[in-house]
Amino acid sequence: MSESTMSIWSFLRYLALPARPVGLILIGVLSIGFALCMRAGLLGLPLQLILLSWLFKYGYVLLEQVAHGAREPPVLAIEMLNPASEQRPLVQLALVLIVYLGLRAIATHIGIGLSLALEGLALVALPASIAVLGIGEPFWQAINPLALWRVARALSATYAGIVAVALIYGSAIALLALHTTLPTGLLAAGIVFAWLSVFSLLGGGLYEAREALGHDAMYTPEREAEQRQRALEQERSRFVDVVYAQARGGNLSGAWSTLEQELAARGHGFETYDWLLERLQRLDDQRLASRLAQDYIRRALARDNGRVTELVRARLALDAQFRPYSAVETLRVAELVRLAGDRASAQRLLSDFAQEFPDAPAELQVRARNEAAAIARDSR
Repeated sequence: MSESTMSIWSFLRYLALPARPVGLILIGVLSIGFALCMRAGLLGLPLQLILLSWLFKYGYVLLEQVAHGAREPPVLAIEMLNPASEQRPLVQLALVLIVYLGLRAIATHIGIGLSLALEGLALVALPASIAVLGIGEPFWQAINPLALWRVARALSATYAGIVAVALIYGSAIALLALHTTLPTGLLAAGIVFAWLSVFSLLGGGLYEAREALGHDAMYTPEREAEQRQRALEQERSRFVDVVYAQARGGNLSGAWSTLEQELAARGHGFETYDWLLERLQRLDDQRLASRLAQDYIRRALARDNGRVTELVRARLALDAQFRPYSAVETLRVAELVRLAGDRASAQRLLSDFAQEFPDAPAELQVRARNEAAAIARDSR
């Protein structure tokens, strides 16, 4: 299955989209209206034309909304009821008539076989023409063979499925109308659902193939992720502004308390440490960043030693005097950094071990000296 071919589940979901509550209400209202118009005969013709215009307009709005990522049918708005608000159905009807009359005009010159083949091809291309108009392309693109082929090729097997569904709907409705005594209202409901279902499928096909078509859908997982990320960045910026203000005012203990509360609220997750550390490293005074790094190292040791190694390297590059919080942690980190091949950083961590941790047990002091000596030998 190609990337632009939707799954069977998605195909069925788009197929049944008009059966959602909003769609069912519209189907019910239009079906009752069509049934009453049929009973009224010629007197009901004006109302029937109005209802048909609403159905056609709603079909294009449904297609466009689904093509932009909507997961529910749109509510019928007052704007859709305005005859001048939506011209795509009239444009589509005009294009269909032009193509049909053109094919009829040349039928006597090209023969019945070729004429029927062209009419069949035009019928198969009709969904693509509707799709092109549905996403706001210029009307002449709706009869441009290259544009129609581009849509059909992008949708690939999905397009074949849409054409098949349309033919099945049409055949089923014709059989029901000719060979059953189905109530007019139910038959009208079936027609309205079938119409909206095909438009929903077309919109879904365009949405699923948006990358292949270059279609810039408004509601996509990518856009939603970007919006969430923007909102998260704004929230983080507001929080860091508070920390910056405390730090620049000399209230480092208050700033650290604020950071501790945020870390606790986020479960001391590594991602929280990462973004906080990135922001604090922008300050001229690196004391808060170093303290946060010490806390980060303490929590990451034995859980993600690779992360610890990279963190220490980055801190030493910014602050050569940085050391982990305790003598035990410093010695362990120096061992990890040496094993990672960075003997210079390991040597720097242990170069002033006795001065940084004068109260460390004698055993640790000996281990630190031995480790420093081993690093010196390896460096020769």
